[in-house]
Amino acid sequence: MNVDTQTLTSFPDWLASNSLLFLIVVVAAIIVSVVFGFLVAAFRHGPFEGFYVLAQVVGQAVPDFLKSSPRRIWAIGMLAVKEALRRKVVLATFAIFALTLLFGGWFMNSNSEKPDRIYVNFVMFGTQLLVLMMGMLISSFSLPDDIKNKTIYTIVTKPVRATEIVIGRLLGFGLLSTALLALMGVLSFIFVSRGLEHTHQIVGQTQTLAAFVPVSGEFSSLDKKRISENAILEAQTNRQNGHSHRLEVLVDIRKPSDPQPSNTSNIVNERVLDDGTTEYQMIVCSATAGHTHRVFVEGQGESAKITLGPPVGFFRARNPIYSDSLQFYDREGEPKTKGINVGNENKRRSYIGGGNPRQETSLAKVQFNFSSFYETRFPNLQKGDDGEQVLPLEMDIAVFRSFKDDVEKRVTAGIQFESVPNNEAGNRFVSDMLDFETNEFTIQTLPISRKLVGKVFAPDGTLVEQGQYDLFDDFAKNGQLKLTLKCRDYNQYLGVAQPDVYFRPSDAPYAWNFFKGYVGIWCQMIIVIAIGVALSTSLSAPITMLGTIVIIVLGFFSSFVQELASPNNIGGGPIESLIRVVTQQNMTSDLDTNAFITIVKNADFGISYLLYGLSFLAPDFSKFNFSNELSAGYSVSNSRLLIALSLTLVFSFGFTLLGYFSLKTREIAK
Repeated sequence: MNVDTQTLTSFPDWLASNSLLFLIVVVAAIIVSVVFGFLVAAFRHGPFEGFYVLAQVVGQAVPDFLKSSPRRIWAIGMLAVKEALRRKVVLATFAIFALTLLFGGWFMNSNSEKPDRIYVNFVMFGTQLLVLMMGMLISSFSLPDDIKNKTIYTIVTKPVRATEIVIGRLLGFGLLSTALLALMGVLSFIFVSRGLEHTHQIVGQTQTLAAFVPVSGEFSSLDKKRISENAILEAQTNRQNGHSHRLEVLVDIRKPSDPQPSNTSNIVNERVLDDGTTEYQMIVCSATAGHTHRVFVEGQGESAKITLGPPVGFFRARNPIYSDSLQFYDREGEPKTKGINVGNENKRRSYIGGGNPRQETSLAKVQFNFSSFYETRFPNLQKGDDGEQVLPLEMDIAVFRSFKDDVEKRVTAGIQFESVPNNEAGNRFVSDMLDFETNEFTIQTLPISRKLVGKVFAPDGTLVEQGQYDLFDDFAKNGQLKLTLKCRDYNQYLGVAQPDVYFRPSDAPYAWNFFKGYVGIWCQMIIVIAIGVALSTSLSAPITMLGTIVIIVLGFFSSFVQELASPNNIGGGPIESLIRVVTQQNMTSDLDTNAFITIVKNADFGISYLLYGLSFLAPDFSKFNFSNELSAGYSVSNSRLLIALSLTLVFSFGFTLLGYFSLKTREIAK
């Protein structure tokens, strides 16, 4: 999953770092609202009279907001609901959505690698598109039609304030759209959860071990994929939803002192060997298309009946524990801000190398620093095969091969844990290196035993003792822990970013996570309604729709606009870039230094920062889009939810203020 590191920011940290930006946006919203109101008043009365009108409106603004009646706001809101229902826009939106769900499954590719992502992205994008269009239509036509039909006079002749008209319509449209979105969310969840339900049967005349064939070699004779190390038999399931699975019979031998397997429902044979050990033969289902199936065995031996349950692995909501920071080190062990650039276009990851045969050892590594690694954050630790508690460590590691030897051979990596002493006099715990094979293009899980073999070093680096130590009680006694990742193969490289390595203590309920995804759509919908209501107070319906569309597009591409508006871009600002195009000069060479170029650069500097500042006046809709986390199986953090709700509140207030000033100046002109 390509998670942006900004999504790991907690809400208090985000609020602290953006408090000044919040203040600037509020001040800018007030300035834009006043300027917009002045333009409306000046268009109707002239500049001098318009200034007097605006001054009178500004003086009445605070009393109007403070003395607004909740009862009148509610009445206007209910009137807005009735108007929207009469226009049939809401009903048409729901009809389109229902038809899309009824026939959308026909066009879904359940044979893809991640079919659950296709389903989730389909309902999220479809719902987002429909509700944003609906919000734009019902908010853009309401006030202009009332003014055109002169039904607005029935309201303004009453003791009704402009604040109550704007807030009331925003409330009414918001309530109606929220009710529709809630219904769409329930239907979408049913569609997603039921769309991929299926099961399989074993290919063959019988659903017993008679359908299995012996394993020969390193790769399967059925699907040509790698066989598990301790597999002795294999079988194939039939195709359902465009895919099939391979079943394997694995052998697990345990000593009398070892605990029994945690899952006994898939054991097909159990026998005690001559040396007193117990041999368990258990059936597992290989993962295909992003899921697997639980295997159930009734009876034992050759005649035991084997059945597969529903799919397992779809629609997860992981609750990751990410590191607070990461640090790269080069091959000499020197700290670096980034790793090696291997020429990959994806700049999100940096790479560490495994050294070369001429080096006895490479000190290149990446270190993940955890500052709140406490046992209380892992309430449901599972037990491993050895009976010890294990912590699931998940990784999404990229691999860059500098040479092609055996393409089927995986690159070996290693992880190591290290404590962070409270003071310089404290001993340091360092675990032995745990080697594993990377599995690129997928999220792999490593069960980390709570009991780790390692060494204890004194502050001067001398060895104190070595043995087995507890991950929580010894390594992370103060809540701080270092996790080091290394590449163990020569001339090969591993690419990671901060969100790529994390502990996974538990999963959140997927229904709750799905609800959070729709909260993001709700935030976008409320802002679009606020934009439509604000612009419709002074513009006609078509112009309001056009203006709303422009702000929406700017909001979806605000990050790109901010990057484009930077004066430090290659080729300079817009005027300098135009000069380079006309004079056919490349973007990297310096222009001749003269007075004209100096003026151009200064003008570009002002234009760039003006565009950069204006981009913040439109909401960044990427802050409200949770479909990436939802489809990839990650829980939407509460911090992201609070950030989205805070931005919704700020922008709704700003556009409400804009609508008030424009409507008030228009009302006084009557």
